[in-house]
Amino acid sequence: MNKIRRMIATLALAALLVCAAAAEQNSELASRALAVYEALTSEQYVQVAAQFDEAMAAAVDEAALRASMEDVRRQTGAMTAATVAQADEEARVAVLLVECKSGRALLQAAFDEEWRISGLYIQRLNQAAQAQPLERALPEGVEARQVVLFEGEPRELAGEIILPAGADEETAYVVFAHGSGPNDMDETVGANKPFRDLAYDLAALGVGSLRFDKITFATPDWPVETVEQEYLEPVAEALRVLRAQTGARRVYLAGHSEGGMLTPYLVAECSFDGGIALAGTPKQLWEISYAQNLALLEQTDEAQRAAAAAQVEEQYRLALALPDMSDEEAAETTVFDMSAVYLRHMARMDQAQIARDSGKPFLFLWGTADAQVDREAYAAWSERLGDGPYTYITYDGLNHLFIPAQDGENLMNLMEAYSVPARVDERVARDIADWIAAQ
Repeated sequence: MNKIRRMIATLALAALLVCAAAAEQNSELASRALAVYEALTSEQYVQVAAQFDEAMAAAVDEAALRASMEDVRRQTGAMTAATVAQADEEARVAVLLVECKSGRALLQAAFDEEWRISGLYIQRLNQAAQAQPLERALPEGVEARQVVLFEGEPRELAGEIILPAGADEETAYVVFAHGSGPNDMDETVGANKPFRDLAYDLAALGVGSLRFDKITFATPDWPVETVEQEYLEPVAEALRVLRAQTGARRVYLAGHSEGGMLTPYLVAECSFDGGIALAGTPKQLWEISYAQNLALLEQTDEAQRAAAAAQVEEQYRLALALPDMSDEEAAETTVFDMSAVYLRHMARMDQAQIARDSGKPFLFLWGTADAQVDREAYAAWSERLGDGPYTYITYDGLNHLFIPAQDGENLMNLMEAYSVPARVDERVARDIADWIAAQ
């Protein structure tokens, strides 16, 4: 393999977005991932390879593992320490930030239900990738007000309302809904803060906002089995807090990635005035993961492709069986490393039909360099909705975060690409503000 090429064929969106905040270090998942790191740094390749599941074992042997690690070590120098940057307990995927003599690296380890290693991937972070997010000051005259969602409950979430200069009850606001995985209120991904950028840019244009820490980020032990628990309940609470704090009469939902996929559902259930779907699609979450895996297969070494393809197709067959799974079967099944219960619940929603039935206006935004949601997935909005109170805007050269894409950016190097500091293109906020003003 090349740098222990990603053999986690069951790749979910959450595994592609590396959270900047440290994750829980003492969980079973964290302990297992750190043990793999310790074994690799002490060159216990036979012991690591012995933990591979069937697909990994068929693609990677002890010799290939040794050669890959020696290649990484030549680039980074000795590995000296590791911390857990992201731990998705449900998907059993952990990402470690590894300190090296000559820089940093990311080590991703995935495990199956029997704690066998089902995926292993390591990538060096170059100097640019280690940079901190760009500093941003509030626009002149803009106020930031700290709030708390679910105050007094075990699932308290920190939030921030951004009030434009001269804000009053007629000021329009947006509530932000995150993409998949644990995210802070800025939706920090690597060295980028897309929600912060959008909130500040919108405020400069007279549009207020509320963004908040995602429940899986702030309270990782809180049970989240459906999109109602992960998205609907926090978004409804955010809308309540926003109106209580500002008296806002016009509020729109702005969802990104998975939040963008769920924008019609959230708008309809919470009675927003309309929705902005950023890098969303009406397709199912498992369909997007399947498409991502097919794209990854094309970049996988030919010798390993057959084993990886078989694993992908097995997950695809499970996905097709979701509607017929019993509650007991779904509770014991993962599909593309995501809970079958969660996916089955989401699959019962037709987002295009929900948007149509709501009668509300929607704005659909997408960047042509988006490696996670491709053109076909984005175009499904217009294909299923057609004309009506719907606006579709695309941006040449912008990626999934609506920042300029790096040269050669693709699914295999997203963690490194997203770790280069940039800011959301100002056209995005301007188009949102113009669209809101026209409603």
